[in-house]
Amino acid sequence: MIKNNGLMQLELFSRKWFPEREITVDSMAEGLFLEQDFWDNMSVAVANGIAKAFKG
Repeated sequence: MIKNNGLMQLELFSRKWFPEREITVDSMAEGLFLEQDFWDNMSVAVANGIAKAFKG
């Protein structure tokens, strides 16, 4: 299962962000950084949207 396999997740992040690049330790690390940054930004955007909706 992918959720239980950290290496497979890193390989998938690498493929998602760098589809043409060879999978290396560096590409996996960069993919993980980009994935975490994406979801951090997404959580801020959702929180801002909810706050704006409740403000009226």
